[in-house]
Amino acid sequence: MPAPSEPPRTEGLLQGGRLLVYFPDDNTCDGAAELATGGYFDVDNVPPWDTWVGMFREDPESPTQSEDYLIAWVPPAFVEVVAQGIWVNAEFCIQWLEDSSTLMAKRLKDLR
Repeated sequence: MPAPSEPPRTEGLLQGGRLLVYFPDDNTCDGAAELATGGYFDVDNVPPWDTWVGMFREDPESPTQSEDYLIAWVPPAFVEVVAQGIWVNAEFCIQWLEDSSTLMAKRLKDLR
C-alpha cells in the first residue's frame, strides 16, 4: 500500500479499456456513430448502459448550468471501434475523457 503522501497508482485500473464522455445536450442524433460502430452506440450516440460509470455536472451548485455528461467505460475489445464512432461524430458529443475539457478529466490527469 502506498504511503499517504504518495499519489494513488492508476495503471491497470481500467483493465486496458478507456473512459468515454457523452454530452447529451450536444447531441444531434444523426446515427453516424451507431453506423460506424455497428451498433455500439445507439442512434442517439448513447453508449451501452452497462458501461456507464456515472452522470456528472460541471458545477452542481449552478442553477443555470446544464453541462451534464455521462462517463462510460469502454472495454478493451471495443476501443478501436469506439474510436471510429468518435471520429464520425460531427457534434463532438462523444469524446475520450482525457481529450475533453471537463473538470473530471482534469482531476484524473492531476492524479498521475
